[in-house]
Amino acid sequence: MPNNPAQDAFRPDGIGSEFEEHNFDEIPTGEIFRLNAYDSDLSLYRKENEYEAMDVKTRIMHNIAGNVKVYTKI
Repeated sequence: MPNNPAQDAFRPDGIGSEFEEHNFDEIPTGEIFRLNAYDSDLSLYRKENEYEAMDVKTRIMHNIAGNVKVYTKI
């Protein structure tokens, strides 16, 4: 089997993505984030307190559990 350096390279999670994955309870208050890292969903949220985030566009408050995965821009 030939050695292929392009396929043998170590690629840790997050390489090639412009977002970092965090739990909602790990990010600081006031942080802007997305609920998914896909470009098709452009909804942005701002963390207001430990349990709520506000949709930046509609200004509607949403309850979010602390263990929900959120994505911040690098």
